Amino acid sequence: MPNEQRIRALARNVLQAGVMPRRDPDGTWGGKGIDVPCAMCGERIMPDQVEYELQFTHDGTTRDVDLFHLHLRCLAAWEMERTKAATSSDTP
Repeated sequence: MPNEQRIRALARNVLQAGVMPRRDPDGTWGGKGIDVPCAMCGERIMPDQVEYELQFTHDGTTRDVDLFHLHLRCLAAWEMERTKAATSSDTP
């Protein structure tokens, strides 16, 4: 798994590219990895690892949802980067 600096850069990239939303997820689940790629780092989340699944519903016109599977460290970096802009703009 990439180091902290690289994970934070990946988080900034997925946010800037619009791959992952900046808003709070509508649902978050954690459990054993199901051998799918992490939405941030691309590495597979193996069954001996913890996986977090974030669910984002659409605007209400459809029943579709977007799901993102993340490692814990990737989830933490995404959370820090997505909220960093909001908190830094609040300061004078």
